[in-house]
Amino acid sequence: MQIFSQYKRAIVVLAVVIGVTHPDNVVVALQPSLAGAAPVNIATHRALYDFDLAYADLGIGLNGVKGQMYFEQDDTCDAWTTDRRFTTQYQYADRTPDEDSSHYTSFESKDQKQFSFSSERHENGEMVELLRGSVEKNVSDGTARAVYSRPGNISYDLPKGYLLPTLHSIEVIRQARAGRKFFNAVLFDGTDADGPVEINVFIGKKVTAAEIQKIAKGNKTIDARLLTPDAWHIRMAVFPLKNREDMLSAYEMEMIMHDNGVVSDALVDYKTFRVEQKLTALERLPPRKCP
Repeated sequence: MQIFSQYKRAIVVLAVVIGVTHPDNVVVALQPSLAGAAPVNIATHRALYDFDLAYADLGIGLNGVKGQMYFEQDDTCDAWTTDRRFTTQYQYADRTPDEDSSHYTSFESKDQKQFSFSSERHENGEMVELLRGSVEKNVSDGTARAVYSRPGNISYDLPKGYLLPTLHSIEVIRQARAGRKFFNAVLFDGTDADGPVEINVFIGKKVTAAEIQKIAKGNKTIDARLLTPDAWHIRMAVFPLKNREDMLSAYEMEMIMHDNGVVSDALVDYKTFRVEQKLTALERLPPRKCP
């Protein structure tokens, strides 16, 4: 069903939005309005999340959603690398369950001049999508072109001001620190063949100490030191740019984003059903020795 196919992209985008970088080596251009702001020091980490159906309209035939996502992003001193894998089972009222699995990796240079991606997706054990590609940036005017090597003959123009995944996460945190409530940008990640999306971000209230303590309470596999006290309730509305015909978002996402880039709780809202993404394990990656 189309609605569930679109939901699968929502999970992938949510995974990519959780971008991180090395605390000592981030060098990125500031927006003029935030020039002079303190650098965003984000911890490299690996995390495990469980999926569970939070709500579904009776008429869509979806009885349950169960799954798990492994997320890891490292720092190679001059670039960020991402490795994200998930498996999700969709349980229906009138047919056998479907299982969807995906593996996504990316390389994003800190100067934003290089970006490459690889994405594979399987349904019930059979590969249904294999993507490879890169972004070719026009340094003179800040625009770029995303080119897919697999499958061929797919490319997208990216406008000036577009963001790649890690830098998008950094910019959301900058805006939150500055007390801004709204942030809008075009994001390209290469998670599917539909190209870039426009993401409208609403930055809500800061998370309370009690909320943060509840996340790791009783779970020794979560390193609570990574759940920094500065965190915000974030809501993102996602608008695919390909064949965009109306002003309604395709889906929305709610999350708790910490000042160090860790996302400790999330919800994908597709209007007729919602899926929770709960943090179940979290640990810091060993730091690299960079020149």
